[in-house]
Order: sequence, then C-alpha cells, then structure tokens
Amino acid sequence: MVEAMRQCDDNVTLDIHLCVDRPARYIKPMADAGATRFIFQWEAMTGNSTLAAALDIAQEVNNNGMKCGVSINPSTPVEDILPLLESGLVDMVDVLAVEPGFGGQSFQDSALLKLRKLREWRASARVLSGNDMSHVKFMVDGGINTNTSSLVTEAGADIMV
Repeated sequence: MVEAMRQCDDNVTLDIHLCVDRPARYIKPMADAGATRFIFQWEAMTGNSTLAAALDIAQEVNNNGMKCGVSINPSTPVEDILPLLESGLVDMVDVLAVEPGFGGQSFQDSALLKLRKLREWRASARVLSGNDMSHVKFMVDGGINTNTSSLVTEAGADIMV
C-alpha cells in the first residue's frame, strides 16, 4: 500500500503509524516502500528498558532515511517519553485521545493535559538547555470533531487526525 501511494506522488508525505508489537521488523520494509515518517507505539516496547528499546527503534528509523515519531496511549504519562524526545531522534508525538483499535470512541480529556505538558516542554527545552525543539510536532489522534478541534489546538496540537 505504501509503495503504491508513493508511486502516485513522489512529493506526498507518508506518515505510517504502526500500532503493532515488535515494530522494528517493519522499519526497513516501510523505508523501502517510501514512507516518510515511521510512528511507533511507545507501549509496544519490550525488554528491560522501554527507553532503550525506543531509542534503538528511533535510531534505526533515522538510519533508514525516515523521520521518526512516537505514539502514546491515553493511559501513558507524557513524562515517560520526554527522554526519548530529548535524544533528538524523534520529531513527532502522536497523542492518542482514544484507546487504539476501537472506532467511535469519545475524546478523552487527558489528551489536552498531555498536549499542554508537551507544549510547555517544547518551550522550556530551549530556555533550559539551549536546544531548539520547535521542530517536534504534536499530533492528536481520535475523537476529533468541531467541538474538540479548537480545544486541542488551544492545548498545543499542531496536527489533528
């Protein structure tokens, strides 16, 4: 599918969000197919260190010529992913506002708090460390409608799905 879409338009951005276990096995095939960005699920990281596993995946994604994003479930604290963001290997955070895998769910307000925290982190990273993190984009995924779109924009979302 990714390869077919890439053949239709060489200039289109193809962000691929894989909510799967062992996402590393899909990095090279997605890069070869022409994906622009590989977004993996934080909760799919296994082993002794979630952060170490996530850093390995993000490095591999970058090594394969793609941009890298991370997605977090509604129950995951945003603080869990900050060390990954500070590595500079990830340029997008996908904040899920619904539980993955089930359509028609209502927007969870916890996404607003996460977006606000991420927005504050992005602003403070430059002040505290001198690192400009303005390139890191925040996407909110699920439950978006005419009522929630303005709320997520005000909270700091750059992209809505």
